[in-house]
Amino acid sequence: MDPYDTYTDKQLFEFLAETRKQRDMERLLKEIIRRYEKPLATKLRLTIPYDEDLIGRIVNDVFIDVWRKRRKLASVESPRAWLLKVLSFKMSDAIQKMKGREVYVDFTNSDYQEIPENHPDFDEERYERMVQKIQGAIANLPVKRRVAFTMRIFDELSIAGIARIRKLSEQTVKNHVGLAKQQLKKMLGSGKSRKEGCK
Repeated sequence: MDPYDTYTDKQLFEFLAETRKQRDMERLLKEIIRRYEKPLATKLRLTIPYDEDLIGRIVNDVFIDVWRKRRKLASVESPRAWLLKVLSFKMSDAIQKMKGREVYVDFTNSDYQEIPENHPDFDEERYERMVQKIQGAIANLPVKRRVAFTMRIFDELSIAGIARIRKLSEQTVKNHVGLAKQQLKKMLGSGKSRKEGCK
């Protein structure tokens, strides 16, 4: 058995592009997912911190693209950069779908190039503004809510772990995280100013 966990990211992409053995392809994809699932989800939480279902769906779509486009991946110089770019495209489409502006785009069935270079729907300035808006909203949460939310979402600590560290009951931590999510949804979804959202 080849020790895929010792391969570089570029080697994983190259072997996935070249091998024709189903078992090897599945093992290679599994290793790529193992390496990148958490980093991609963490990246998304900076922009969509309150919707774990959506985050999971977007990350899953990225790996579906890896599988469907595997024959083209040998030419990818930086797998990490490629994955982050696909993630950005998928996120942009998902957000537009949520806003009801257009139907969710399936890149694998569109005229979109196999290796992402430029997606017409991706607005980098809008993405940056959105990141700043969400970071600002999180920064303006009440302190206890902000701390609990950050530890739960960004540090990925369990409710029990946060309760031990903060010396609070688990129910109190759940309440802080839940209220933070509700407040962020309200602040970001309604277009209210940060001050209004924190009253």
